Amino acid sequence: MNKKFKKRVAIFSAAISLCSFFTRLNEAKSDEIDTVTRNFSYAVAQDSSDPSQLNLYKVSASGAASLIEANLFPDGGPGTFSASDIAVDNVLGKIYFREPPRGGSNPLRARVFDVKTETVTGWQELTGFASGAQPVFIGMPDITSDKISKKCVSSNGTSCDSGTSKIITLGGSGSEEIAKIDDSSVSVGGSTLAKMNSDGSIQIGADGNDIDITAEGLSIDGNPMITKQADGNIHIGKNSLITPEDHSTLSDGTKVHHLWAEDENDNKIPINIHGSKLLIDGVEVTAGDSAQVTTNKNNISTNTSNISTNTSNIKNLGEGVAGSTALTAALSALPQTSKESKLSCGVGTGAYSSRYALGFGCASKVNERVNINVGGSYVFGGSKSYGEGTLDSGVIKAGFVFKLGELKKSTQISMKEKEELKQEISDLKANNINIISQNKALLARLERLEKVALGDSKSKDLATIKLPN
Repeated sequence: MNKKFKKRVAIFSAAISLCSFFTRLNEAKSDEIDTVTRNFSYAVAQDSSDPSQLNLYKVSASGAASLIEANLFPDGGPGTFSASDIAVDNVLGKIYFREPPRGGSNPLRARVFDVKTETVTGWQELTGFASGAQPVFIGMPDITSDKISKKCVSSNGTSCDSGTSKIITLGGSGSEEIAKIDDSSVSVGGSTLAKMNSDGSIQIGADGNDIDITAEGLSIDGNPMITKQADGNIHIGKNSLITPEDHSTLSDGTKVHHLWAEDENDNKIPINIHGSKLLIDGVEVTAGDSAQVTTNKNNISTNTSNISTNTSNIKNLGEGVAGSTALTAALSALPQTSKESKLSCGVGTGAYSSRYALGFGCASKVNERVNINVGGSYVFGGSKSYGEGTLDSGVIKAGFVFKLGELKKSTQISMKEKEELKQEISDLKANNINIISQNKALLARLERLEKVALGDSKSKDLATIKLPN
């Protein structure tokens, strides 16, 4: 597989994923809810039993307070607290509560609270201040414009130009910009990821190496890949492999689904199965001598009675063979295709020579042309050994049906049947030769007898007459 094709496959996969994302997004618009739990605030307040002790509380949106951490400063602290004694890290979700100076050589510290886990995770030492200093905390501002901003095109620098769309940028501006979204396109790293064209089509990728989704179907680099024409036919590829949307009905009432190919001039052309085999109902379609097939068919019809006679001479191999026959009968009763529904399941039974089997299987209709089936059967009484091997008590099967036009029953015969037919013909030829030889001997005897009756025979003629045993 070349790199260009791999790239197209990757773009095609991205297109499907993006379309699926937009579909789910549109479905969710009418029923969106906020999944973020909202709280009113966190609060620091004196303990009711010990006014010198400060506790940390969480206040819900309804105004109810619940204790999170008792005795926020276990090494002693003030009975009061102010906003200048806290610092908030919006990025990491941390709150720092400054501990009052403890005097002496003890360092300044701040209690660290993790908002996500709502637990106090330890202490943060504060260094670099003058001895005895009591720093006032000032929260670090979060520069939102470095993350996301909403802009527009402006000629005067104060208001948006009429008719222009709003633009949302991620990651900052200029060389720092990571992505840009407007009312018709999405760009990443300065390259267009997806956009809606003026004709209503959706383009994925930059011009010249893109996927276009239109009302008719899907195109890659301007070449149609999968399209549905006005006549309802579905085209695959530029010079298309074509199949209609619905099945057709033949003059005899048989329902079929057509498949054909056309060139760039809309002329029908042959479909060549290149490098692989074509199977119909699991049977390989092969080219051969039709005259020979007809001859074989006539020979089979002529020798039907002989084959039927030979069949009666086949011996029963025992309960193992009987069990295998029952297994096969149970499998044959299972559904091979699902015609009227997406999935058809069935239970089959088989019985042969006092052996009984039960089977279960399902057939699934993938589409109008493709069916798959699986199943298995089990024979009661267990497996049977026949000396050289064992006939198991269970079998499984799986099948794949791909319908192409009207299905016809195969007229091919197996190699074994062909060899048996040749042997039958050879035996018949040998019998015919033997009969001809016997007829010639009888005619010779008859001529000699006629000469004796007419008195025209000579002594040596009579001497050569060989009496039958």
